[in-house]
Order: sequence, then structure tokens, then C-alpha cells
Amino acid sequence: MTVQIQMQPFNFKVVPTDDENAHVPVSVAGQTMVDVQNLISDIGSMMIRQELRLQNAIPEELTRRFDLAMGSASGTDVGASSEREDTLMLDALNQLMRELDIANMPDTWSEPGNHREALARRRLAKDIMALSDHLEGYDMRYGRGDDLKKFRLTRKDAVRALAEDTSVSFQGAVIGTISQDPVRKNRWLISNGKDCVPITFASNISSTDIPLFAEAGPLIASGTVVTGDEGDVKEMRAVVGCYSFPTVKFHRIITADRDIVLLNPVEASPGYNAKKGLWTLDCEALGISEAKPSWDECVIAFHEYFEFLFETYAETDDEFEGEEKEIRDLLLSMVPVTV
Repeated sequence: MTVQIQMQPFNFKVVPTDDENAHVPVSVAGQTMVDVQNLISDIGSMMIRQELRLQNAIPEELTRRFDLAMGSASGTDVGASSEREDTLMLDALNQLMRELDIANMPDTWSEPGNHREALARRRLAKDIMALSDHLEGYDMRYGRGDDLKKFRLTRKDAVRALAEDTSVSFQGAVIGTISQDPVRKNRWLISNGKDCVPITFASNISSTDIPLFAEAGPLIASGTVVTGDEGDVKEMRAVVGCYSFPTVKFHRIITADRDIVLLNPVEASPGYNAKKGLWTLDCEALGISEAKPSWDECVIAFHEYFEFLFETYAETDDEFEGEEKEIRDLLLSMVPVTV
């Protein structure tokens, strides 16, 4: 199977372990394609979460960016389902190559740094284990072009242990606003607009500081994150710090249709209107002002409007004057000169 992205071929070849020239059942080859697709999808979701700082489940319209489609002229060549130039899919495939390399090396499955990474590593471990189990009696070669490596799961026990880990609490951080529990006295909640979950504080946090956190608007809370089965946050415990973030920088614009890699990031100012229950993201220089019920919805809307501006002002030969010219010039200053 060859995955062709932007003229770069990524090859996956399955052969019987005992006889490389023997036929491979369609069921084995097909399951390998499914396992590769699962890895790409989960790697892609991890990338989107990191780039957009999304706090909840990745919307399906974004995860579809990583769907592979069979070419009509060949039964072995596949590519991205989108016909656009897709650097995001290319980056996901390059990361897949690195993940398969890691699986081949001993002592590489180290402890992840935060709860999002921990959950992502667990999911990737499950994908790697599924691929390994389904290849019993067969070998998979993978790589770019003709430079193929043999997939070997060197530390199968360690990877399986990670895949089967049932831990629900991790050290990490979440974005949200803090409010007082309307039912329970002296109890507090944190929310990113989707759900309100309980939050408790470590002994280093003074009780007099907590009401100030509630007045501060959007915060990053750092502590022990308790998650559900699907990785959704159920509780924050022993929070050691809450930090305001006056700006957020996006180095890559990602929408359901495309991605735009920025040489210079776009900066947005986050806010929260408690009376209306709306999260806001503003970029005054570009005239972007989004207001949505949740942080995730607000970020996605911001990226969609940036895409609209980029296609309207930066990807055209039209001449502009005044504010429109300023917007065009600013957009062009953010991207590589090849655009």
C-alpha cells in the first residue's frame, strides 16, 4: 500500500514471515490498512488538540482531515480524502513514521508530560498493539519511497501495559473559568463552556485567592486532572496554580477544509462574558471578534474566520486600499513568501 501525499510516497508492505514471496490474504492486508488509518487518525487528533488547545473531543469535521481514500485507478494506492494540498496530513504521516520507529526501539516509551499527552500515548499504544497482534505470522515493512524498515515491537510488554492502563488521574492543566458552586457552600467549579466540573485546591492556595480566580476570567489551572473513559475531564484536584493568559498564539490555522502554516503566529486575546455565558477571542488588527458558548467553539470559529480572511485578501490578485490593504499586508507577513 502506498500513501501518496504531496508527491511524497509512504509505503506499507505486508509479507508472510516465513516466505516473502507468498500471497497475503486480503483480510490481513485490509486489517493492516485499518490499523494504519487508526494510527493516523489518533496522531492527527493529537496534533489538532495541541495546535488549537482544544479541551474536549475533537469535532468529526476536523478528524475527517486524516481519512485515507482509495484511488480509483489502483487498488493499492491511497491518499488524503481532501484534494487540497495537505501539510497537516503530511505531518501526521511523518509522525506515524516516528511512532513506528519508536516502537522498534527499546526504552523509548517514557512517561508522558501531562494528562493530554498521557491519554494520547495510551491511545497510540492501543493502536500499536492492535497492529502488532493483527500481524501475527506476517511482517510489515514501512517507510518513505523505497527505504523500508521492518516493523518490530521491541518492548511489547511495556507497550501492552500502557495500552491496558486504566489510570484516570494525571498531572496536567486545563483551560476554564472558575465559579462558585450554586448548591454546595464553599465549593468551586471550573468550566470551558461544555461542562462544569468540581475543582479543589492544594494547601499552597489561600482561600482568599480563590474568589479572585473566579473574577479573573479565562485561566489555566494546573493540578491533578481526573478523566472519564473517553478522556473527558471529570474533576480537577489539588490545583497548585491558576494563571491568566492575556494572549494565545496560533502557529497554524486548521479548519475542516485546510490548514495554513504561519511563519509568524496570529495572536488572539481571550475573554469571557459571564453575563452572557460567552467565550471570546479577538484579534483587533485583523478585525476578528468571535463569541461562542465554549472555548473550543470559539477557537474553531476564530480559525474559520482567519481562513475566510486569508482566502479573501491574501490569495487574490485584487488590489486593496485603506484598512483592507492593511489586513492583506498583515496576513502576508504571517506566511512564508512562497504563498
